[in-house]
Amino acid sequence: MSHTAASHILRKIELFQHCSEKELTEIGQLLTYKEVKKREILFHETDLCDVIYFIAEGRIKVYKTTKEGREQIVNLLSDGDMFPLVGLYGGGVYPATAEVVEPGQIYYMNVNHFVKFLEENPTLSVKLLKELERKIKELQRRLTDVLSKDITEKIYNMLFSLAKTKGTKTEKGYEVEIELTHQEIADMVGTTRETASRTLGHLKKDGKIKMNQHRIIVLFRKEPLS
Repeated sequence: MSHTAASHILRKIELFQHCSEKELTEIGQLLTYKEVKKREILFHETDLCDVIYFIAEGRIKVYKTTKEGREQIVNLLSDGDMFPLVGLYGGGVYPATAEVVEPGQIYYMNVNHFVKFLEENPTLSVKLLKELERKIKELQRRLTDVLSKDITEKIYNMLFSLAKTKGTKTEKGYEVEIELTHQEIADMVGTTRETASRTLGHLKKDGKIKMNQHRIIVLFRKEPLS
């Protein structure tokens, strides 16, 4: 695919939302196109972080493996997402494993090439640092949710955040088209599938969410509690 197509993908990435057309075109020249298949592993936890990925189409799950051998999903990524944020400026290892859940198309960029580009464009580097700071604050908030809230609030807040960031706002709340199993929800908040299923049942009964295999609607219009 062309560099024009690559720069078009970059426009969808929040990290690059304040970049000029010239900057997007130049960064686009650093990207390489790749089609990915379901269950393909893009990288493993602790591998050297030498490549950054951009999703044009598809879905990726990022997870860590616990000492007991169980997956703990860190994030579910889809069209317009960039990952990982750690290692963007070179050095370090991948903090988790990335696996393709839905096949699609991605772009990837060599970290060393990007670092060299930033060294030659310090103004752009400052722009990206500001966006990274905002992303880090959001991740800190999510970590606080996981560590301090009861399971009902954890699941509700996770679904709210997912629907708000990946879906659209409707008269009823936020709606997102996504295939998400009870096991995946459990893995995202660190609980069992049985507990997740029971909690989702309560949230549906209380009129807080609607959910089927392909769609989630979070009916509350207020922000989740912090």
